[in-house]
Amino acid sequence: MRGIELRQLRYFAILAQELHFRRAADLAFISQPALSQQISKLEETVGVALFLRDGRKVELTAAGAMLHQELDKMFDQLQRALRLTREAASAREFRLSIGMVEYTNLPFIPPALMRMQAAYPGLKVQRHEMHAGLQAEALGKDVIDVGVGVPASMPAGGDGIDAQPLLSGPWVAVLRDDHPLAARARISIDDLRDQRLILFERPVVPHLHDMLLAACRRAGFAPNVVYETQQAQVGVAMVGEGVGVMLGAAYIFCAPPPGVTTREIAGLEPLVVHMFTRSGERDALVLEFMELVAEEARRTQVTLDARY
Repeated sequence: MRGIELRQLRYFAILAQELHFRRAADLAFISQPALSQQISKLEETVGVALFLRDGRKVELTAAGAMLHQELDKMFDQLQRALRLTREAASAREFRLSIGMVEYTNLPFIPPALMRMQAAYPGLKVQRHEMHAGLQAEALGKDVIDVGVGVPASMPAGGDGIDAQPLLSGPWVAVLRDDHPLAARARISIDDLRDQRLILFERPVVPHLHDMLLAACRRAGFAPNVVYETQQAQVGVAMVGEGVGVMLGAAYIFCAPPPGVTTREIAGLEPLVVHMFTRSGERDALVLEFMELVAEEARRTQVTLDARY
């Protein structure tokens, strides 16, 4: 074990899963050359080749496959050891309180929660329905531990709130496959001039609702909003039935149902999702959840970048 660092094993595990240096580097939050260097150091320390690199193709060697299999067991055991350590040091229940908007359907939150609950089977999670504008106050009053959303403005310095960007995604139009706009790779806000539009209700995220309407007015038309909803899946179903075109963030619609597609709307500022926490947060459970959220958000970002 002399010379082997835990981070090298983590980098190895990510690369063994992805079998792609660029994607693995993105998920590990390091540069591709740095990842290659750390993998080479690990191979040198272990004394065997762990990967076969053949041009664009990356494969595990037999030794690499064995290490990958055994590391999964080791990380599971390490996670269990940390959980038992925390339980031994505290009689409190493990609870997480999260502020977010259900409508936004953030795809990286469920896998992060599943991983937390796998590590802490007794974990109790409470979700508070609130957009980013309400989360700073909720954090200050200890109503929530973590907030996730798209802020209208960033917290001011010294207010006791930290903001961490998680991912960025464009605005998209959700269309039926047979809609004329679906034949284009990208559309503009002006293309929505004569369309029947489906939007999220203003109370869901007021500043984003107002931003969309203002963009339409700047383009010289009053949007024809035929329906507003608090449930994204309801809007998608109505698109499939031909009611209209739905507008929203790309990350909400990562997996549209058959017969429905999405097209990026050019000219609109991308939406940047942030995670909000109390400055100097020291609760180990909250810090672990933050790390998992950031990791899963990066996976979502890789998917979005490949699609748009």
